[in-house]
Amino acid sequence: MDLRRFITLKTVVEEGSFLRASQKLCCTQSTVTFHIQQFEREFSLQLFEKIGRRMCLTNEGKKLMPHIHELTRVMESIREAARQDAEPGGELRVATGETLLAYKMPQVLQRFKLRAPNVRLSLQSLNCYVIRDALLNDEVDLGVF
Repeated sequence: MDLRRFITLKTVVEEGSFLRASQKLCCTQSTVTFHIQQFEREFSLQLFEKIGRRMCLTNEGKKLMPHIHELTRVMESIREAARQDAEPGGELRVATGETLLAYKMPQVLQRFKLRAPNVRLSLQSLNCYVIRDALLNDEVDLGVF
């Protein structure tokens, strides 16, 4: 069972055509057709019927759609949970010049804490030569001067 087939089916239904679905999914129309055919073979059913120039969901297809929506919702929920777990953490050691630390860094640090609240920040005020040496000796992770 390939989850891409479920996403393809949902996109075809939402977009109303195989061509628009292929454009939204950034693939060829033949790939969309292939995914739908594989889905139909795997579950032994017909999802679409051609009425004039339009492809319409069959009754079997309509019965599946609530399950397809639920499956794609769960998949998105899993992706979101994975993203949350991927938040940066640990310690970041920063050395900066005194002037930058006093005048520019407060705004930068405020934004940094909003975007990476789990990172412990260690700040040092040093002159540019000492910052360079600290970087070379792996005493700091970032030098700003």
